Amino acid sequence: MAKTRFFSLALIVLFVVISPCARQPEPKKLFPVEKESKFGFIDRAGKVVIPLQFDDARDFHEGLALVKTGEKKLFIDTSGRVVIEAKYDVVNNFSEGVAAVNNGQRRNGIGLIANPGKWGYIDKTGNLVIPMKFTHAEDFSEGLAAVNLGDPDHGAFIDHAGKIVFQVPLDVTVGFHEGLAGVLLRGTVAYYDRTGRKIPISTAYGPKSSSFSEGLLPIEVRDKWGYTDKNGKIVIGPQFEDAESFREGLAPVKVRGEVVWCPADSSGNRSGASMMWGYIDKTGRIVIPQVFNYAETFSEGLAAVSECDEAYFIDKTGKRVISGNFRYASSFSGGLARVETITSNGLVTSFIDRTGQVVWPR
Repeated sequence: MAKTRFFSLALIVLFVVISPCARQPEPKKLFPVEKESKFGFIDRAGKVVIPLQFDDARDFHEGLALVKTGEKKLFIDTSGRVVIEAKYDVVNNFSEGVAAVNNGQRRNGIGLIANPGKWGYIDKTGNLVIPMKFTHAEDFSEGLAAVNLGDPDHGAFIDHAGKIVFQVPLDVTVGFHEGLAGVLLRGTVAYYDRTGRKIPISTAYGPKSSSFSEGLLPIEVRDKWGYTDKNGKIVIGPQFEDAESFREGLAPVKVRGEVVWCPADSSGNRSGASMMWGYIDKTGRIVIPQVFNYAETFSEGLAAVSECDEAYFIDKTGKRVISGNFRYASSFSGGLARVETITSNGLVTSFIDRTGQVVWPR
């Protein structure tokens, strides 16, 4: 009996070790920061872990960050080691193990693409794994990526082998989320599943160019906003002046009401608004009153909002939990949020933690 128990325990331990579902350590979150026109990275405590040495830097994606030194585009890992020198004209972030790259793209004087060049995809060793043959290529999401083969009428979604899964005309998409992708073509938006089946959302509706989130999508019907489910059924009736995606069970919506006035400025002038933002739950009930001039979606339990010239953070009860004379505030990610404060030296960008403590600059 003792041997049987030991053997069973050994099997359990072996399963935990080799199971793909076993918990893996999360990569440490790093944040790009800038000082005196040089970029580096800090950790969650605000400690500089990659020195400020780059001319530009993006966020880390899948363990790699795109940085620029002079004309060189480099991917570095979280130790700051250069992993790839990306010798391409345009380089996207990594997504699902590959990054879209382009050679030959040119823009005119007002920023419009005059020559699309050719797009392909590289892996994390820098090898080209999908050939440079597309005139438009997007990041992979849920195993598929949108591309064009010549013009918008010859659009398609491809898999990681570069094989076309289904064809659909497109200018640009919002990628696959929760099994559906929003496809924009000549000013209209349609949604498709992974087989290429079009979701029956009536053309009388005007979906935002956003993704399904928590099973719902904000749509406009006769100048009012509501929400539809993945079957195209309206589940929260159009009644709002504007609406954003659900996150963590709540969504920001704009509601018309009486004019709310801001305090007078130094010249005695006042501004006011009759449409303010609040939050609804998935029944459409307003659970945080509409008192904000702007409201972001919830992230890590908190949301950035603003009243007049002051930005701050609230919890899911609507209670103000972090303030700091912020002019602007962005959502929390990885335990930190970027905020901007007006000082005598101008607008200063900082990172704060969930207690409101400034961790950068120190």
